[in-house]
Amino acid sequence: MNNKTILFVLLSLIFGVAAVFLAQSWLKTNTEATNPQASTSVITMATLVPLGTILERKHLKQTPMPNAVIPETAIKTFEEAEGMVVKQNLYAGEVLRSERLTKKGEGSTLASLISPQMRAVTIRVNDVVGVAGFLLPGNRVDVLNLYKKQGRLQTDVVLANVKILAIDQRSSNDENKPKLVRAVTLELDLEQAEILMIAKGRGSLQLALRNPNDSTKVELALISDADDDLNVEQTETKPVQPSPVAEPSKPVVRVTAQSKSKVYLLKGMQEQVIKVNN
Repeated sequence: MNNKTILFVLLSLIFGVAAVFLAQSWLKTNTEATNPQASTSVITMATLVPLGTILERKHLKQTPMPNAVIPETAIKTFEEAEGMVVKQNLYAGEVLRSERLTKKGEGSTLASLISPQMRAVTIRVNDVVGVAGFLLPGNRVDVLNLYKKQGRLQTDVVLANVKILAIDQRSSNDENKPKLVRAVTLELDLEQAEILMIAKGRGSLQLALRNPNDSTKVELALISDADDDLNVEQTETKPVQPSPVAEPSKPVVRVTAQSKSKVYLLKGMQEQVIKVNN
């Protein structure tokens, strides 16, 4: 056997061993891909469910999913989901998560949608204040306050990036078209609610609609219930002296000496003669 033959044999053995290792690696990879991974059944949405809906069995379905893609807050049983109130629109096929649900309260559905430590405060609006009807539940707005200071108009931003809970009596945003409303309910904490009421008392309010992706911080005006700039005109009041009221004239009786059969009754500027029988 010459050197070339030995070289070819060695190369064949090397390529053969390499081919065996590559084949084993390929088989192992494809076996893992074809074999079902460890999975768990989770609750997914069977249909579109709008905000504020109380979940029922017809809205839900159970779907097995690989553990690697299941969110940590995923709901895994029907019992956990039924009777809960939806905080945001849920879409068909979406994995149901606990942060999108809230417990059903004893009051209205809106009360169940309020975040912990927050309050719902309603203000009256018109077509201008309400951004021409383009406001929808779930939108975020800035609140501007227009008032007079030393006889001149001034505007302050008193609240920023606050959430709209409801417009009129609707807490659902299933309609995406302008609608004029008379009232807007905002989600505020107690301090923000106090600021809003003070601002409302000193001037008019205007809502400014935000882009949902805009989280820019806005410098807010500092106001309090002791604000000296409130639009209240102080007028000097003087005690009013009661005007003298003329006492009613009392009738004066005048008896003449000439005749005892007549009595002259003077009442104011009029004189009346009364005859007296002897």
